[in-house]
Amino acid sequence: MRFNFFKRSKKVAVITGATGGLGKDLVKRLLNEQYRVIMVARNMKQLEQISLQFGKEVTGCLCDISHNNEIAYLCHDIRSRFGQINVLIHSAGTINPGSLDTQTDQMITEQIQVNLTGAILITKGLLPLMKRNSSIIFINSLGGLLPLKHSALYSASKFGLRGFALALSLELRPKRIYVSSIFPGAIETQMLHREMKCGGSILNFCSPPLSTEIVCDTVIKAIRQRKLEYFLPKWSGLQIKPLMMLPGLIRFIMPILEKKGRKGQKTWKNQQISSISK
Repeated sequence: MRFNFFKRSKKVAVITGATGGLGKDLVKRLLNEQYRVIMVARNMKQLEQISLQFGKEVTGCLCDISHNNEIAYLCHDIRSRFGQINVLIHSAGTINPGSLDTQTDQMITEQIQVNLTGAILITKGLLPLMKRNSSIIFINSLGGLLPLKHSALYSASKFGLRGFALALSLELRPKRIYVSSIFPGAIETQMLHREMKCGGSILNFCSPPLSTEIVCDTVIKAIRQRKLEYFLPKWSGLQIKPLMMLPGLIRFIMPILEKKGRKGQKTWKNQQISSISK
């Protein structure tokens, strides 16, 4: 299949992880905002389905972000076919829960590559297409603020992504290219279900999992407002950021958070059972 190659538009958005639960909804939302969308994902079949659904308004770019050579080709391809992009949204992400001694070298490399290195390389590769008043949006995680036991690699990659975004914002602001990071808690997607089947963090349920709609709303808000960081739910940043100024307190507070998480997970599971039975 040949994907649609649309003409240059006043507003063009690139979304990585475009076929995931959040990514697909971001594509729809950006289309509603009158963007033309370049979808980046590694699933050819799903790219084809979405491309057929939305026609000339989208184009699909096949890329496995875990491979640097594919990122290099992706960036070259986009640069050669598009004169300018206005928004770059990093939605791709992966997690393999488990203690460090259970992680293979491949698991370690993949999480750091997809969550951090890949985002850096794509940003660098597409930056020449970004002009004044462009936006770069990183879908980070509260795991980029609060360390997650048995998800050390995920936390490391997300902590690193926050540092990269903060430093990059200082570098690009004189050019009026704006960098924003969004820090959601758990999002109600298949990724969350897969994570929990593999022993994901109980802290995912300290608050109810977010709908993709809420995250999409925040992405649009970030494009318009251009603030540096957004936290979902809003109170989470107010609680977690002061805590990280005194990281020694985490071991005392963690039992309280885990108790809250276990209670929230029980409610979540009951809701899943109730929705299936209807």
